[in-house]
Amino acid sequence: MSTDSSGRVGDRTISLDTDRAVDADIVRPVALGCVLALTASYVSVLYGITRVVGGSQSLFALVAAMLVAATVLARLIRPWTAAVLALAATGIGFAYYLTSAGVDPGVVFTATDALVSDTVALATGLPLLRMLQAGIWTLGFAPAPVFLSWYLALRGRYALSVVPGGAALGFLVLTGDAGTLTTLAGTLAAIGAIAAGELEKRGGSIRQADLLAALFALIVVLSMTVTIVPGQPAGPTHLVQGEAGTLEATLDTAPQRSGISGQVDLSPEVRFTVESERRSYWRTGVYDRFTGDEWIRTGQSNRYDGRIGSPPGNYDRVEQTITAETKLGIMPVAPQPLSLGGDVTRRASVSTHGQPRPETPLEAGDSYRVESAIVDPSPSALRDAGTNYPDDVTDHYLQTPESTSSEFRERTAEITADADNPYETAVAIERHLESSKEYSLAVSKPPGNAAEEFLLEMDEGYCVYFATAMTQMLREEGVPARYVTGYTSGQQVDDDRYVVRGLDAHAWVEVYFPDHGWVRFDPTPGDGRDDVHTDRLEEARENGNEDADTEESADVPVRDDSADDPEEDPNDPSEPDPDDPNDPGEPNDPNEPSEPNGSPNEPANGTNESPADRTDGTESSDDEPLVTVTREAAALGIVLLFGFAAGVRRTDATTRARRELGIYWHGRRRDPDRDAERAFARLERLLARRYRPRRRSESARAYLAALSAAADDATDAEPIDPRTELVVDRYERATYGNGISRVEADEAIEVVDDIARESLPVVSRLG
Repeated sequence: MSTDSSGRVGDRTISLDTDRAVDADIVRPVALGCVLALTASYVSVLYGITRVVGGSQSLFALVAAMLVAATVLARLIRPWTAAVLALAATGIGFAYYLTSAGVDPGVVFTATDALVSDTVALATGLPLLRMLQAGIWTLGFAPAPVFLSWYLALRGRYALSVVPGGAALGFLVLTGDAGTLTTLAGTLAAIGAIAAGELEKRGGSIRQADLLAALFALIVVLSMTVTIVPGQPAGPTHLVQGEAGTLEATLDTAPQRSGISGQVDLSPEVRFTVESERRSYWRTGVYDRFTGDEWIRTGQSNRYDGRIGSPPGNYDRVEQTITAETKLGIMPVAPQPLSLGGDVTRRASVSTHGQPRPETPLEAGDSYRVESAIVDPSPSALRDAGTNYPDDVTDHYLQTPESTSSEFRERTAEITADADNPYETAVAIERHLESSKEYSLAVSKPPGNAAEEFLLEMDEGYCVYFATAMTQMLREEGVPARYVTGYTSGQQVDDDRYVVRGLDAHAWVEVYFPDHGWVRFDPTPGDGRDDVHTDRLEEARENGNEDADTEESADVPVRDDSADDPEEDPNDPSEPDPDDPNDPGEPNDPNEPSEPNGSPNEPANGTNESPADRTDGTESSDDEPLVTVTREAAALGIVLLFGFAAGVRRTDATTRARRELGIYWHGRRRDPDRDAERAFARLERLLARRYRPRRRSESARAYLAALSAAADDATDAEPIDPRTELVVDRYERATYGNGISRVEADEAIEVVDDIARESLPVVSRLG
């Protein structure tokens, strides 16, 4: 077998020149690999959803089935038939999704309306994790793009194969579920598939890679700077309560999210005041979906229309008036709210979980009224409540992450082994956490599932950890529970008036009981929390913090003896039932402020502690780096750097810049003859810019004479600088004569330097 200098072997071409076509045996695997990488990018996003809500095995089985089907059918069916099959698979998947969501797929109008409304909501920024049936939705979404992308790729239609996968990834970008790195990886894979296809189809060269890299970087820049999401607000509308690093900011991370962090601070500043005949916790958020490291509120909020809902069974009513003492992005209410009153309620929305929230932040002085239901369930009544839960309760409030460990389940089962009903299960978990864990604000955020880590590994934590663990433990036992945030009752300054500060921020648990509704449980231990609360407030007053008090609270002693014997809260069933001999009694007192807590010696805000005293492994803010570079920012920077380099190479920008600089700067002087030639080349570029380029048929002297004649004939033309004659003379002698001396070459260089300097803009010359 012989080869020629071009690298021809038989009938195939192996490129030895980067300007020649690349081998098809190389291009096809690259293109197929890029299509698989694009598929993996959006499937990884869907997997992130199913890891939380369940269904990962079904998702992977479905993806594998689609890849196998596409491989088998790639040469057996035509593209239109493949498209019909993909749409049929999608239709079946979404029909199952609609059935799970309670919509009859047979009612075409209703089913279409449901799908369209869900699609619009997702495309305008609703994350998948906020959908109730998110896991089933992924099974309806995945088949079509996976099947079509791989089918088209196997048929060699690489550019077309990118369309379904790119659309799938783009849709997940619109929902906000696809992160920066995933999007970059998918985009790069798509461009790679298109590039490989073009190289194979058109016989492109490897040198075209610089153009592809530059285009990729341009796409990335545009995706980072241009938004195409309709209906999104022009600016941020969510007000995070409290300063960064405080418990409030952790609880109120985002409009639909509540975070779990490490060490937190407490703010003593007054947030709102309440006028109410009954002491209560003031609820601000309800969350039902746990991801392992944060809580999410599913569903969409609706504009308040005059009613919020009511619990089942009998209940009393109580009214309270809440007045904002600072800017608030929340609407505290006593559970369970029935209705709102006041001007601010015209711009309030209510979540599917019955919690109101202002659409725009409340200003200091804004007030509103709340009518709430007061349920009075005795322990004996809750013990007999049974387990006949409504479907909407079990659909929302039994979720646990798919990756929950068997150790967590086993430990929960041990703790609740003696419980005979949901009420006893809740009490057993509550009392176990109260007695086995210490309260501390100075903890490090654990890796992985926070509920598991707290139950199995951690010895201390604050309300977020206690409430998260209890909620997940209850769900493992089949008891509907939800994670709730808000504030404890605060400081009572009059018989019916309470001042609530940032340090009263808290998280607790609500458990559902048939015929009664949601009942509060608080597993956070109460020992020592009053001391921390008091010390933090005293410290703020000593430091002259005027925002730590209102006119009423300033004269009230910090230590309130009346709190030692608070009014019994009928909403807390943990209170002992004197008529029930089976009730063990001595529960956690729900009426005392449950946040903050800990020993009096614990640092409340980190102000007086050294880096060595911190238990979360971090140092003080003075030692922290000024700039933190995230992985996404680093990846984006690398992409832009390579794209810039590729663009520079593609446009030959370095050569252009060197030539441009060479007009104004001669550089190092060596041989006189060569320097004279370089001086004339600089002069020629200056004259071409000012007049016209030299024609190929013109000599240097003829070119200069033609420019002079044209300038003489034109009345408004700038005359040719007479010094150019010297430069042309030295150039001709150096090129065609016996050469010139060093002094003569330097004279030519200085003339061109002067002409170039005079051609610069006036501002540049002055600078």
